[in-house]
Amino acid sequence: MPPQPQPKPGLKPLPPVAVHFLGTCSGGGPIVSRNCSSTAVDFGNDIWLFDAADGTNLRMHQSPLRMSNISRVFVTHMHADHVLGIVAILGVIMSGVGQTEAGLARLRAQGLDKQASINLYGPVGLRRFIRTALELTAITLTGVLAVHELLPAAAGATRACGSAPCDVNDLHVNEAVGRDIAPSPDGVWEVIPEGGGKDGKGWRVVAGPLTHRVPSIGYVLVEPTPHLPLDAATLIPLLQSNAAALAAQDPPIRHPLSLLSHLASVPSPPPLTLPSGDVLHPPAPSGVAPRKLVIFGDCDGGSPNAAFVRACADASLLVHECTNAAVPERIGKGARGARVRASGLEQSLERKRDEEFRAAAQERGEPPGGHWGEKPESRTLAGPSRGTSREDEEEADKRKKEEVGAKAKKRGHATPQLVGAFAASIRARRVAVNHFSAMFPSPRYASTAPLPSLLDPISPHPYPTPELLLPSPSLLLSPAPLHAQELHMRLIMQSLADQITAAWHGAEDAGGAGGPGADATVRPSEAGVRHVGQLSLDAGPPPTKSAGGADRLFGKAQAIPARDFMVLPVPAHELAPWEIEDAARARQEADTVMRAWADEGGAWVGQGDARVWVGLEPRGRRA
Repeated sequence: MPPQPQPKPGLKPLPPVAVHFLGTCSGGGPIVSRNCSSTAVDFGNDIWLFDAADGTNLRMHQSPLRMSNISRVFVTHMHADHVLGIVAILGVIMSGVGQTEAGLARLRAQGLDKQASINLYGPVGLRRFIRTALELTAITLTGVLAVHELLPAAAGATRACGSAPCDVNDLHVNEAVGRDIAPSPDGVWEVIPEGGGKDGKGWRVVAGPLTHRVPSIGYVLVEPTPHLPLDAATLIPLLQSNAAALAAQDPPIRHPLSLLSHLASVPSPPPLTLPSGDVLHPPAPSGVAPRKLVIFGDCDGGSPNAAFVRACADASLLVHECTNAAVPERIGKGARGARVRASGLEQSLERKRDEEFRAAAQERGEPPGGHWGEKPESRTLAGPSRGTSREDEEEADKRKKEEVGAKAKKRGHATPQLVGAFAASIRARRVAVNHFSAMFPSPRYASTAPLPSLLDPISPHPYPTPELLLPSPSLLLSPAPLHAQELHMRLIMQSLADQITAAWHGAEDAGGAGGPGADATVRPSEAGVRHVGQLSLDAGPPPTKSAGGADRLFGKAQAIPARDFMVLPVPAHELAPWEIEDAARARQEADTVMRAWADEGGAWVGQGDARVWVGLEPRGRRA
């Protein structure tokens, strides 16, 4: 667990908040290393789930999260890879194993007065989808759920309405009346007001529209303003001296100390005058910045709604999709990179899909292409030939970015450049990306940390397995040594992160092998070894800064490509010192390893007392 930030003297630390990525693949999946979309925000003893693809149930069981803590589910849009797991999760956390006919009769008798313990929010269609699935599967539940739909902006005099009515005869037996939430005049939905309910520590939730092929929604979670602690030493004697008079009031206050929790409630109440004439004020703001989490569904980069973009401003964390990306040739290495990227796909299905894509392209009069949108000849490239100039490589990479960008835009998806530009526009402090094409399988790090070492050993499982899930430590398998294919996949994902980081921090022209800062680091030599985790990198002299944009990336936050089970803590609005140190370490290591990979097709890695060359090319042969 990362170190917790130390609060100022007299201030309580902010409650822990962490984002768990349970599914990071787009609708082309799932693949072995990535499930389709789901993200959980863990408030400690309360969990808010964002989307739930088929398989999210299993991912929850495999994670350290407690499913019984789920109180709210937010749906970004109605595509299958975001919603098909919701009813399965309800069937677990609201299991009807102990339900009886008498219990169901009591629920029916409550009619429209039922109170929900699980609340779901999403676009129009979600209520009908959930109700229909529950009815057709005849699932038995305990407890009560409510589905709240975010209505589109009204067109003229037409008033938008939900997908299904909530009259007493329409509700499922386990369903309470849901809200039809209309947008404000500027097109933003107020989903949960500050302090709205005991769940989520009083965080406020607003939502706004995104641009995708179907209505898509982004959510902004805003922490209540942190306040100074109550001066209990002064307040308790004062309340006790007014006890008799408070009890004689109408209505009576028989427990005067209950007013302490009232004063500390969210949102802050107005001042309270005691019978003695003393005026009690809620605690003043502490000056600590509240946190803000921005979690988007599928979109082509940011939001078209200016008011919602303003609501996203100064995000502590932006979670944004990044379905498509162009991989720089010096990192991708032609056909070898294509094979690595296709390693998570089920090949018999891919052959079938390729035939369908080629037939569709022929009907449209377009060049034939495969599942991942590349021309057939690009799959057989062995990389640029020796003697190819760097200018030619950069021009080819530029064309590839343009082609991938056009494809992403057509499908309503984002690229690294769009993500980075939006992150810069809202001054995001942290950026994590998910919803990757199935052509970007996840690296197999033996860690759930956001920024593991590129040279860490390989997880013995297709995904990290927390030790707490194993009945005995003796069953824990040892990580495997790093090999070339795994390092290649890690560097491909690093190249995506670097493109985002460059656009985010305004250093897109910094150059380098795979993104920002690659020219800022000297080539590895055989003098000196820098240890990273359980392995070591032949790092040579310390990195030096070059002129141009690369300088601006040292000491900056780094964009993080999410992996299934990755846990991203958000300890404060600004980055904590340990986060800055992690980012600096990751930046230095990435620059060094990617330079070695681009120039020589591999890197020297220390494994125990030995030094092993891990690469596509024999030592000394240029890629």
